[in-house]
Amino acid sequence: MKIGILGSGNVGKALAKGLAVSGHRVVVSSREPDHPKHASWKKESGSSVGMVTFDEAARFGETMILALPWNGLKDVLESIDPACLKNKTVIDVSNAVSFDGGPRLLHNETSAGEIVQQLLPDSSIVKTLNIVSDQIMVHPHFSEGSPVMFISGNNLESKEQVRTLLKDLGWSTIIDLGDISRSRLQESIMLACVISEMQLPSPSAAFALLTRG
Repeated sequence: MKIGILGSGNVGKALAKGLAVSGHRVVVSSREPDHPKHASWKKESGSSVGMVTFDEAARFGETMILALPWNGLKDVLESIDPACLKNKTVIDVSNAVSFDGGPRLLHNETSAGEIVQQLLPDSSIVKTLNIVSDQIMVHPHFSEGSPVMFISGNNLESKEQVRTLLKDLGWSTIIDLGDISRSRLQESIMLACVISEMQLPSPSAAFALLTRG
């Protein structure tokens, strides 16, 4: 599959590497794809992952991944030709969160996932991977057991597509929470995970779902 990633930070690069290893064709994008700060990563990635502009990534990807900081996401989406994202599955990994005075969600009556769906009404938004850090988004391994990953979105076909990609990234326990409004739950879980990491302290934590056989 051809996958375009909007964002060239730690999240975008981690997912790009994991998906490329699984056999997908991937490009990562940036406002300045030729900036020297990307040089070492380009050298490490070789020809397996391309570095392009946001618009080029949107034209390339059959499926898109939003791996952008929340405060810049809207501007990037508005800079892209809407036709490039129309009828595509767009995976939203974002979180609208503030750390001023302690971590908190920025929106109480909606979610980042729902806002992204409003910004891209002709795309199928699927929320996932927002509840963990970039360090464990790919092939998460914990001695205590297998972590769970949630998805939500309005389009069943898009969610099945994302489920396949998550399996390629090493996630074995995947639960569909429902439509895109359920991304509120995922973003609350992210907040609970962040606070738990701070209190334990234990970086790069994840939640598992325990069932009685």
